[in-house]
Amino acid sequence: MGTYYSEKEALLTFYTYWEKFHPGLEDFHKSWLLKNGEIIPMTRGQILSETPHMQSTLYIVLVGILAKERYCPDRDERLIMTVALPHMGFFTTMHFFSRSPALGDIVCLKSGLVLKIPYKAIGPYRNQEKAIDTLIDLLVNKKKYQLDHLRVMDSLLISTDRYFYFADQLPQLCHTLSQTEQARLLRMSVRSIRRAKQLYVRSK
Repeated sequence: MGTYYSEKEALLTFYTYWEKFHPGLEDFHKSWLLKNGEIIPMTRGQILSETPHMQSTLYIVLVGILAKERYCPDRDERLIMTVALPHMGFFTTMHFFSRSPALGDIVCLKSGLVLKIPYKAIGPYRNQEKAIDTLIDLLVNKKKYQLDHLRVMDSLLISTDRYFYFADQLPQLCHTLSQTEQARLLRMSVRSIRRAKQLYVRSK
């Protein structure tokens, strides 16, 4: 049997998280979330959005893990571009106001629940409703924080240095992803990941 996730509990946890960054959420905000947000069960390996297919949707992870993936012909494997842990999300376009599809497929790495909100439910309140602006800005800033570190990591030519930087700067991601997933994110072999992890543990 699969793991059971309470949709009500997951949504309440997310609402509490949102309220932490914007105290004083009102009944309107809860109603907006319930009316426009669709909770979708997701299973490992499921593709929520593929690059060629245009969507205007925001996916927020409630439980589980999502990733942006792309196929790399040179390595003949699907590489992980970026990851969304609980309370992080992905836009299906380059950014909220863009009409260009985001690069990479949105794929489930760990089964759970995702909250799907269409852009059309957000648009009328953008720059009008501070609580919703706070939510979108929070998701964008989390994504930017991770991407900034991944860019620095990609510039490190020595694989061990790359892993050390990853473990120090993105510890939650390091602890959550499997070694195979880390290898696809860091552009390293699983063997190199294991060796670097051993060296990292010894250094502490």
